[in-house]
Amino acid sequence: MSRVEFLRSLGATCKNYNWSWSFIDETNKRIIFGAWDHLKSADGKSVLILSHDWRVDSQGRKKPGYKQSIEHINKILYDGYSLYIFYQIRQEKTTASGAAKIKDFEKNIVRKYLTKINSNWYATDEEHYSYTPEIDNDYYEGRQLERLATYYERDPKARQACIDAHGYTCHICGFNFEKVYGSIGKNYIQVHHIKPLHHIAKYHKVDPVNDLIPLCANCHVMIHNGMEVRTIEQLREILERTNHSN
Repeated sequence: MSRVEFLRSLGATCKNYNWSWSFIDETNKRIIFGAWDHLKSADGKSVLILSHDWRVDSQGRKKPGYKQSIEHINKILYDGYSLYIFYQIRQEKTTASGAAKIKDFEKNIVRKYLTKINSNWYATDEEHYSYTPEIDNDYYEGRQLERLATYYERDPKARQACIDAHGYTCHICGFNFEKVYGSIGKNYIQVHHIKPLHHIAKYHKVDPVNDLIPLCANCHVMIHNGMEVRTIEQLREILERTNHSN
């Protein structure tokens, strides 16, 4: 089985199989990186999957694989995709442009967790990690600023299990997007963690029925507005008082 056949058997695609380092399985929300076996850490618990030094080739030309891999990493950071890798063995010789050539690869994928050290991205098997460092590019009046943020991994399957149990109606105000907006609002709702992830701050098991609850965008924002996260009951009381006073 070739590498392309292997990836296609997983439902993973990319812009070009010849130069891609990472691949996306949109059905199962997986990002799959081909990781070089020789770039594993000494203890074997982590492996470099994307280096800042890989942006350009030996002639100074930008590598399209780097840009695509950054897009895939953003899928993990922002869209709830999970990280998987398979190991590749490198040939001693490189291409004319200095690119690495694949000698062989392992025909199985392994679940990993994303972390960033300096400007490099690693896949690690440390399940107790509590954050994923990320850099956002924000623009204010044309001046580019960098913001260091902390991101806690979400499980899209837990989100869907919550919706399956509780439905698409906000559990504070009763708002339903489909009833108000018709077909464009169908199957849309936000999901709130009753106990905020940053309070737990570690890898943990989630009960989709009791730990998560569907909220509309307005109620979700208001629950998080301020220094402390409000409870569902507190926001309901605020809403009831406001409705009674009007």
